[in-house]
Amino acid sequence: MSIVRMNKLAAVVSVTALVAGCSLIDDKADAYQQSQTNDAQLIVPEGSVTARDRFVIPNEDKISITSVAPDLSIPTKAIPDSFSPLADLAVTWEDDILWIDTPLESETLGAVIKNFLVSIYGEGDPVAVNTDAEIISAPVGDQDVGSLLKFYYSITRLYPDRTEYRFELVADAKGTKVGMQYRVVSTDKNSDVTYGDWLGPESSDQEYELGLQFISAVSREALAQDEEFSASTRSKTNIWVTSEGDYVLKLDDSLVKADVAAFIEQSDLYLISRNPLELAFVTEGEITKVGDIKPLKLPSKTEGGEDIVLLNLRYRNLDGVSWQKRVYPVDLIQKPEGLFIDADTSATELPNVVSYRIMSALKK
Repeated sequence: MSIVRMNKLAAVVSVTALVAGCSLIDDKADAYQQSQTNDAQLIVPEGSVTARDRFVIPNEDKISITSVAPDLSIPTKAIPDSFSPLADLAVTWEDDILWIDTPLESETLGAVIKNFLVSIYGEGDPVAVNTDAEIISAPVGDQDVGSLLKFYYSITRLYPDRTEYRFELVADAKGTKVGMQYRVVSTDKNSDVTYGDWLGPESSDQEYELGLQFISAVSREALAQDEEFSASTRSKTNIWVTSEGDYVLKLDDSLVKADVAAFIEQSDLYLISRNPLELAFVTEGEITKVGDIKPLKLPSKTEGGEDIVLLNLRYRNLDGVSWQKRVYPVDLIQKPEGLFIDADTSATELPNVVSYRIMSALKK
C-alpha cells in the first residue's frame, strides 16, 4: 500500500472515530427543565445553636452605641471678592487712540509696555520698533502660534488677520503720557500684506478689553512707585477692580447709601428704579424689554433708500440685545475700605468692559 493511500485511510478512520465519539456523549443542555426541588430538611443534633446569617463584629458588646452619626462635614465659607484700586489716572478714549496720563518716567513706562506685549504675544520678541517716541509690536495673532498652524496656512493660503499695537510716548512735566493704538494686518492668498488704519481700542469691544488690561498694568506700576499717590487714590471716589475682573466704584467717605440714587442721577447714566436700584445708558422708553417688537429688515437695493421690513418679531428673551439697551441692577457693598457701587453686568458678552463703562460714567 502506498504512503498516500495510508494517509487517506488514517484520515477516514479519524473522522469516523470523532463522529462516533460525539454521538456517544450525552447532551445535558436541557436537563434543567426536568429538575425537581428537594424538600428534604436538614436534621441537626438536639441542643445545637440555631444558625444565623449575620455580620459578626469582634468585641461588638464593648463598642459604644451612638444613635446619631457625627457630622464630619468641614464648614466652608465663600471667599469674598477682594477689591484693589486703579490709579487715579486721566484716561481719554478717542476713536483713533487711547491716552493715559501717568506719573511714570518714560523708561519705566517703556518696561511696562514691553511686559504687557510679552503677556499677549507669547514666545519670542514682541517688539518690532523701539524708540524714545514710540514702541510698535510685532504682529500678534494665530499665525505666531505653533509650526502646525503655519504649515496649515501655507497649504490653504487662508491666513488669519493679525494685529499690531503702537504706543506713543510723550514726556511732560508730570510724567509721561502714553497713547495706545492698534491696526489689522491682513495677508491674502498671494502672501501680499495689507495694513489697516491705526485705530483706538474704543472701536472694538475686544480691543477695549485689552485696553483695560493695559490701564491695569500702568496703574499697578504707578501705585507701586508713589505711596502718597497710592494713598490719595484710595481715599477719593475712584474705580476699583474686583478679583473676578469686574469694576466697581468706591464712593467718597462723605457719601452714604441714601445718597447713591441722587449720585447716579447726577451722572451721565439714567436712574431707572430707586427700589431696587437700577440704572441704564438710555432712558426707560429706549430700553429693550421682553415682548418688544423687533423688525426683521432687508437692506434697500438703492443707495440711500429705506430698508424693507419683512416681519415684526417680538423679543422672547434679551439674548443678543446690545449693552446700551439693557437695565443693570445696582448693589451697594460696604467694605472696610468704604462704600462701593457694583452693577450686575453678567448678562452681557463682555461683563468687565460694560462694568468699566458704567463706573467711568458714574465717576465723571
